Amino acid sequence: MDVVKVLGNHDGGVEHGALLARLCDAVAGKDAEVMTRVREEVRTSMGPSQLVDAVGVSAMFHMMNRVANGTGTPLDPFMRETASLIAPSIGASGFLSMEDTPLEQ
Repeated sequence: MDVVKVLGNHDGGVEHGALLARLCDAVAGKDAEVMTRVREEVRTSMGPSQLVDAVGVSAMFHMMNRVANGTGTPLDPFMRETASLIAPSIGASGFLSMEDTPLEQ
């Protein structure tokens, strides 16, 4: 899977939002050079503690998704339609964990 585009060049109305979106894209991607470059940009622009906080938040969301998938927690009703539209576009339909995430309760 290529890099997922979280927000593109939009800032989401958040200070450093576009940079944080690029960090999320880099974390979800597989390009070590991009990760290194964006990580350094966050450290330089926002400071080392904010870099740790941002990557920590990203890691926690990743962990929560893995726990939900591993326990078979169903998607919330309001997410079912959205997930069915997004999953194919980011290549998630082929993830083995899709078998563990029931779309219905």
